[in-house]
Amino acid sequence: MARFERLMGCLVLGAWAVAVAGAEAGEGIVLAERGRSDYRIVVADDASPSTRHGAEELQHFLEQMSGARLPIVSDTQPMSEAEIILGDNAHLRRLGVAVDFDSLGPEGYVIHTVGRHLVIAGGRLRGNMYGVYGLLEDHFGCRWFAPGVSRIPRKERLVLPRLDERQVPVLEYREPFTFDCFDGDWCARNRVNSSSGRLTEKHGGKIRFGSGFFVHTFNRLVPPEKYFAEHPEYFSLVGGKRLKERTQLCCTNPEVVRLCTEAILQAMRGQPDAFVFSVSQNDWHNYCECERCQALARREGTQMAPVLQLVNQVAEAVGKEFPDKAVETLAYQWTRKPPKTMRPRPNVIIRLCSIECCFSHPLESCDSPANRRFCEDIRGWAKVAGRLWVWDYVTDFRHYLLPFPNQRVRNDNIRFFVRHNVKGIFEQDTYNTPHSELAALGGYLTAKFLWNPDYDEATAIREFLDGYYGKAAEPIGKYLDLLHDRVEQQNIHVNIWAPPDSPHLSAALLAEADRLWADAERRVAGRPEVLRRVRISRMSVDYAILERARSQAGRTPDKPAPLRQLAAKRFQPFFETLEASGLTRLREWDTVDIPRYRREMARALGL
Repeated sequence: MARFERLMGCLVLGAWAVAVAGAEAGEGIVLAERGRSDYRIVVADDASPSTRHGAEELQHFLEQMSGARLPIVSDTQPMSEAEIILGDNAHLRRLGVAVDFDSLGPEGYVIHTVGRHLVIAGGRLRGNMYGVYGLLEDHFGCRWFAPGVSRIPRKERLVLPRLDERQVPVLEYREPFTFDCFDGDWCARNRVNSSSGRLTEKHGGKIRFGSGFFVHTFNRLVPPEKYFAEHPEYFSLVGGKRLKERTQLCCTNPEVVRLCTEAILQAMRGQPDAFVFSVSQNDWHNYCECERCQALARREGTQMAPVLQLVNQVAEAVGKEFPDKAVETLAYQWTRKPPKTMRPRPNVIIRLCSIECCFSHPLESCDSPANRRFCEDIRGWAKVAGRLWVWDYVTDFRHYLLPFPNQRVRNDNIRFFVRHNVKGIFEQDTYNTPHSELAALGGYLTAKFLWNPDYDEATAIREFLDGYYGKAAEPIGKYLDLLHDRVEQQNIHVNIWAPPDSPHLSAALLAEADRLWADAERRVAGRPEVLRRVRISRMSVDYAILERARSQAGRTPDKPAPLRQLAAKRFQPFFETLEASGLTRLREWDTVDIPRYRREMARALGL
């Protein structure tokens, strides 16, 4: 018996050698087969933390796929015949592969096969690690749909074709601002450098804003409570009065320029790891109407002109001491229109905001006046801003759970931004509570398109539905089609403040949606974890049914609301799921008291 086992072992090893030889001759290289591999992962002793983490991730996922655990070794060891060479190290140089690291930047990478060697090499900051995820995702089919939910295919044989590829992200800043997507490992594996993600040194860090200098910073830079009493001239003149409450800055005042400059320089000195600091208007109107500000605004044709003059002056001082940092400001609401002749300095980031727009159709093709005006503005900024970022919106901020038909437009809009010189995108979703409307799907799609704007939309949606919902994918896919087909076919515009009685929802649509989600639940009834995901996602339709029925009941108290019966049926399941879900907000600005909300809903519906 022992002799038979030894003979079978020799036959297996012989077959392995033949497989490797065959791979070398034509099909590429075989990294592992039947749980065996003669490959190892080579990294330099002085490799960056993210490179070393990338090596560990590669080791982990290759073992998970194939059963073979590849050792991680130093580049000081002698070179072997079969290696995965990760990053710039002695074995890469000995192999004679020329890599233009400067052109790859901090996040780009190349993947090459050279004989039996596989080279993954890129920027030290994140490029080597991203190259690992690119290999696993693009060539072995790995996907990370949500924290704790992934697809890591099991493979008897890990084979790679001959490779010679290069990837450099078109966007320097990629942020799906979604509570469900802040996990650091998820962010790194999906190659987003989100400022809000829990990305640590091992992940290569992230795009870091100065603490307290993310957005809407005028009051922080020149606090009214500190300066207004003695210097009301620092603040905006509106209707002939200087404002202390809900004020802006008088951006042409030399002392305001000095105070803002000193505050930004002090913040940069105290936060050496932060990259960008915002000098931007408060989140309301009331721009300064003094003669100096308005003379500049008239000359440039925009209220942005006084703000940009201030920002440019701050940035000029910053550039002398901190040439590698940036000053950011918003092109938002009353500052959105670009100036005629003024230009942002090279170290100024303009962050253009789309808050007024319709999001149920692609920004570029939508016929709503708001979208047409936004498109005109982005075309103008594309011509004058060397560093243009976008603040985009992908949820309903008044009703976090309300069905929001924007899954089909995400990649259209991101491609539109990229075509207009945009280098960074912040997609504001539900950032302050988990489990809002289809949050995991939205976060995954956003991440895919931010890394690769040309990633196929249908593929991204299909693979997520299959991976996250399993056998429930089909009816949920039909629900998405139902929701999106309606706004497309009837040209219904939906903004980020849509109410439950918005025309993109109807009693008939919600009844059909309820049927589809019931079917989805039945299909995964035997899989508790998947069933939980389905039920949490179904809360969106339940919320719309209940809120729409409540709204209708209030308008016609003497007539039965069309959705009243369905609302009564879904009342108990909705609140059971809501209470167990961990969702803390139904809208952006306050937390939800679920027992109180339940009582009020029951009273309104007569339950």
